[in-house]
Amino acid sequence: MLKQTLMNWIGLPTLLIALCVGSLCQGAPAPTEKNVRYSDKYERSVLDFWKAKSSKPTPVVVYFHGGGFKQGDKSHFHRSRLIDEFVPKGVSFVTVNYPFLKHTNNNYFTILKHTEEAIKFLHSKAREWGIDPRRIAVSGSSAGALISGHLGYGSNLKISAVYAIQQPIGTEQLMLNKVRKGGPPIMLYTSSSTKDRIHHPRYAQMVHDKCKKLGIYSELYGRNGSGLPALPGNIRPEYQAMKMFYKAWRMKYNGPSR
Repeated sequence: MLKQTLMNWIGLPTLLIALCVGSLCQGAPAPTEKNVRYSDKYERSVLDFWKAKSSKPTPVVVYFHGGGFKQGDKSHFHRSRLIDEFVPKGVSFVTVNYPFLKHTNNNYFTILKHTEEAIKFLHSKAREWGIDPRRIAVSGSSAGALISGHLGYGSNLKISAVYAIQQPIGTEQLMLNKVRKGGPPIMLYTSSSTKDRIHHPRYAQMVHDKCKKLGIYSELYGRNGSGLPALPGNIRPEYQAMKMFYKAWRMKYNGPSR
């Protein structure tokens, strides 16, 4: 049963939330728009937005936090160095809160479906916020990786690329069967060792293997001890993900190389 499979995960604090976004930066700018409501259904249905200055519609990276679908907050992404590095280069960012299991009668699928409303809201704000709805990439850690996978492969929102961090237990039930031929490119990064039951590297590996089987572009990386391939040239994982996003957006990458 799905509930039994995930019970240990949602019953434990997800300590890796603080590690999943990648490098952190204390000096990242404040959001252009904060606590904007994308749905009236749940109190937590709010997002923050960083607008890149550009004369043309900008691509957007949308981040979903981890926490086993029962904890965590969008504010953690405020410390990501990606904001400081790429907003001046013409990339906008969004970080999203979503309902927890206690708000949905312990229904994971309700949460996944609800996160689609955040992307639809961005579509509705495209002109006002100067964003390109055809170039929306999604990213997330742990539970957020499952959300990103759902949006990329289980919705009809035409997500341009996916970055899944710490692919967790529940992957088989909540994401793997949604991966379809013609889906967006994906990068998976897991820093955990094979001793980690919640974020065991095999979960990222199984997504990667299915993508390869279906002809979907997929990159798979991990740290020493994960058994996964190392990142090329010691580049930070978040920068490697941005390189993939730029490729999906048909833009020349102009960010850091390490």
